[in-house]
Amino acid sequence: MLIYAVDLGTTNLKVALYDECLRRLALASKAVVYDTGEGRVEFDPLAIVADVIDLIGQCASLSGIETRPHRAVIVLTGQAESLVLARGDMAPVRPGISWLDSRASRESAEIEAEFTAAEGFRITGQPFPTSAWPASKLRWLGRHEPRSTDAARHVLMIKDYVQLHLTGVAAGESSTRAFSYFYDVAADAYWPAMVDFCGVELAKLPPIIAPGATVGPVLASVCAALPAAAGYTVNAGTLDHFASMAGAGAYCDSVVSESSGTVLSLSFIAPDWKFDPSVLVSFHRGLRREDMVCFDCADSGGVCLEWFKNNFYAGESYDWLESRLTARPDAPLFLPYLTGLNPPEYFKEATGAFVELTLRHDGIDMAYAVMEGIAHLLRSNIDYCEEHLLGEVKGIVSTGGGSASAFWSQLKADACDRVIVVPIETQSVCRGAAVIGLVEAGVLAGLHEAEALAPVSTRVYAPSHDAVHQARYERFQQLRDLLYAKEKG
Repeated sequence: MLIYAVDLGTTNLKVALYDECLRRLALASKAVVYDTGEGRVEFDPLAIVADVIDLIGQCASLSGIETRPHRAVIVLTGQAESLVLARGDMAPVRPGISWLDSRASRESAEIEAEFTAAEGFRITGQPFPTSAWPASKLRWLGRHEPRSTDAARHVLMIKDYVQLHLTGVAAGESSTRAFSYFYDVAADAYWPAMVDFCGVELAKLPPIIAPGATVGPVLASVCAALPAAAGYTVNAGTLDHFASMAGAGAYCDSVVSESSGTVLSLSFIAPDWKFDPSVLVSFHRGLRREDMVCFDCADSGGVCLEWFKNNFYAGESYDWLESRLTARPDAPLFLPYLTGLNPPEYFKEATGAFVELTLRHDGIDMAYAVMEGIAHLLRSNIDYCEEHLLGEVKGIVSTGGGSASAFWSQLKADACDRVIVVPIETQSVCRGAAVIGLVEAGVLAGLHEAEALAPVSTRVYAPSHDAVHQARYERFQQLRDLLYAKEKG
C-alpha cells in the first residue's frame, strides 16, 4: 500500500509519498497563487485540485517505484477556514476566499453583536468571531454577492472541496469544523441559528464525518490523471496542526506541540477538559472521539522575524543572520504585537515595541530581541495553558520552519526554562497524515504505534536555567503590563 499525504497549506501545497513502513519515498511542493488587493485574498479552487493531482504524479515519478501493483490512499490535511462555494457539478461558483481575506470585518462585528463572543465561544470553541471564519465571509457574500450563495450547492472549506473533486462525495471532517464559527463542538453538529444568520441553508453544508475516515474511491475520471495503481481511495485526514502532532509523536496527554511558522501556535490534548468561559483557548474535536484538542494561536510569530529581516537585512538569508547571533544579555526587549491581538492576554489595541533600546545596540541585538520576544510570547502561552488546562506540561515538541534554527530552539528552551524537542523529520504534517492513513487501513492499531514502526529522530535543547533569562522574561512581563495597562483595567 502507498500513502499520498496531501498538505493543503496556506503558502504551499505539499504531497509526500510513504510506504506501509512509514518511509518517505518522495516529496513535491508548489506555491499557492493568490489574487490580492484591498483586503481581498482569493484563489482558484480548480487550480488547487489540478496542482494536487500534478504533485501526486511528481511524487510517483520521483520515488522511482512501480506504483501499478499497489493500492493507494490519498490522505488530506491542511488549513481549515478558506471558503469555497461549488455548484452541483462541482465547479466553483466564484474564486475561493482565503482565511487571510479581511473584507468581512464588519460582518464579524455583526455576528458578535447578535450572539456575543461569550455565547459563540461556548458553542463554537472559538474565543472571538473574526473575519477569517467562513461564517463572517458567508454573511459578507450575502450582502455583496447574493447570487453566489444562491447558486451554490455546496458550501465547503478548501480541504472539503479537494475531497469532493477527488471522490464526488461532500463531507467535512469534524476537527476542522470549529474553524467555521457555525459548528457546535459539544453537539458535533452545525449551529442552526448561526447558519441561518449567515444566510445559508443547512442542506448546503457537508455532512460531518470523523477525522481519518475513509471517504470513498477516487472517481474514474480523476484516476485517469493519476499514476497507475491497483486502486485509489481518499481519507478525510485532519487539520494540519493535529496531523503535525501525530507526525511528531506529540499526540498524547499533556505534551504541547508548538509550531513556529508565520504564526505561533500551540496544540495539545487537555486531560479532563471542561469548558471554562474565562480560559480563552479554542477547543476542537480530536483524532479520537474522546479527545478534546486545545489550540492556541498568536498571529505574531515568525512573521515578526520575517518583517525585521526583510526591512533591515533585505537580501540576506536567515543562515547569515543566525551565524551572527550570540547570547546578548544586554539586548533590548521586544514586544511581538505587530499584528495586535495575541493570546493569552488578547490586548486588542496592542502594537509592537522595542524597549530599552540605546545607542550601543546594533541590528543583531535587535534581531536577537525579536527572536527572544517570540520565545517570551511562547512561554506566556505555555504558562497560561499549564495553569488553566494542563496541570503540568510533560514535554514541548517544536515543528515548523522556525524549528530549523538551532539558535532559536535553544533560545526558546532558555526563555521558557523547559526542554524543547525538535524532530529532525521536517514534514511532520505529511508524516502525521500518513500515520492516520495507516491506522484507518489497519496497518497500525493506533497512532501510538507509529513510533515503533518508524522512530522519529530528534534534537533535544535543554534549558540553561540561567538567571539572566528568567530576569529578562520577568522584565518582558512588566513592560507588557505597563504598556497595555489601560486595556487590562
